Amino acid sequence: MELALTLIKTLFLSPQAYKLLRSSLVWVLYITIKQMNKHKHQMEPLVSVILPVYNQERYIAETIESVLAQTYQNFELLILDDGSTDKSAQVIREYAQTNDRITAYYEDNSGRCTATNKLVDRAKGEWCALLDADDVMLPNRLEQQVNFHLENKDIDASSCHCYYINKDGKILGVQRHPFLKNKEECESTYKSNKLIQCAMTGLFISRKAYTGAGGLKKEFWPCDDFEFFNRLIEKKYNLVIKQDILMKYRIHSSSITAKQPLHTFDVIGYVIECINLRRNNKPVISYEEFKAKRDQEPFWIKLNRRRYNYAQIYFRNAGVSLMSKEYIPFSIQILLSLVLSPAHAFTKLVNLTGK
Repeated sequence: MELALTLIKTLFLSPQAYKLLRSSLVWVLYITIKQMNKHKHQMEPLVSVILPVYNQERYIAETIESVLAQTYQNFELLILDDGSTDKSAQVIREYAQTNDRITAYYEDNSGRCTATNKLVDRAKGEWCALLDADDVMLPNRLEQQVNFHLENKDIDASSCHCYYINKDGKILGVQRHPFLKNKEECESTYKSNKLIQCAMTGLFISRKAYTGAGGLKKEFWPCDDFEFFNRLIEKKYNLVIKQDILMKYRIHSSSITAKQPLHTFDVIGYVIECINLRRNNKPVISYEEFKAKRDQEPFWIKLNRRRYNYAQIYFRNAGVSLMSKEYIPFSIQILLSLVLSPAHAFTKLVNLTGK
């Protein structure tokens, strides 16, 4: 362009006319680029990243950095500090002050379910990407899921596979969900009355589907994600698991499932009970009613349930020990799992080996 302008100036224009022409062309170029960027953002939907936080000062900076480093950049990051008693809020404030794509809220503790629902209600994006405050997005997560949904407009939500990482961020293994690969699998799973589970920290969902399904229910915490996924497909929304690793899922001793495993198993039982009641067109019951019902069971049934629960706990812990190359704890834990429930241990081992 410079060569052409110089030629025009030399042959035809006065200095004043040349300056006017040059200014006009610069202005036209600016408007054109601005319109192109506007059109690009219209083609690239705004994604609202939903990040509730409670006492994660050790990990929250890494989590935020992983969002800011995404290859897909048309996003807003909504953070709600849910009454943290550590320095999480301080870390969040430092990031919010330096990046205008971050909108942060600081409120009294109301729990993950309520905090997540609040953020989705405040979201501007058509799509919401959820993650936990101690997990890490791989750089291409948003790009991969946005492109997937642009190409599959009949899919309302997707999740993904995750790397397991320890408290120091070291990769231990891979969490895979080798099912729900497409819409047909989702529909057939519901029709056959099967239950589904996937990575909540990898969930990418339309705001319309999230609110239409009713959001997270705090009465099902800490298994609210499990209940939500099944309620989502009951409401005729399609959920697919992308067979790609897009997240790092952190395993550490401060998680609720690690600190209170037996309570978690009780709530899983409650969730399953409520799902079955719903699918049989019966009213759901409260957790207190569910516990009262179990309290009436014979002692041997209660004992047998706990035996199986401990077999599950030891098998899961054995998996973590094996991934961490802690072979002595692994040997003890897998042996205990086998003693408590040989059927469970062998079934899991067969599933893991794919044979």
